[in-house]
Amino acid sequence: MKTYIIDGYNLLWKLFPGDMSRAELESSRQQLEIKLADFISLAGEARVILVYDGKGMGSRLSESRWGIRTCFTPGGVTADERILDFAEEYSGKGEVCIVTSDLKDIARRLGGNKVSHLKSEAFIRLFSGTLDRRGKKESSESTEKPSSLDGKEIDEWLQEFDLKD
Repeated sequence: MKTYIIDGYNLLWKLFPGDMSRAELESSRQQLEIKLADFISLAGEARVILVYDGKGMGSRLSESRWGIRTCFTPGGVTADERILDFAEEYSGKGEVCIVTSDLKDIARRLGGNKVSHLKSEAFIRLFSGTLDRRGKKESSESTEKPSSLDGKEIDEWLQEFDLKD
């Protein structure tokens, strides 16, 4: 099972910059969870851990809801620190991918872990593309199996996610 460990506010700033500048945090978090639940239902075996910078006591990791668990860090602990803790905890339990564009602490500590990384912008393209394909599939009257990606398309995706030289 693939685990996406996501810097929640980093992703929200990339996805809903207008809402974030108006401090519509609760609404933005709810919209994000709905989009991620749709993504998980289409992506197959996946789980998401959303980590938000918090204040005060923070919160424990929530129970899974639609394959998504959330937590807020306590004051003095950054989301980056908690994300790296989760990466270490889940690294032996399948594929792990950290989603953040804030690399100052993450990149320094990722080194030896068997963890991949996607910038928030690339993750948005990934899940938006997945949701777009669902929309096209639902609107299509064809019952034929979709065609596979050709070699050129695979190379383009590998290049897009910095997985190909």
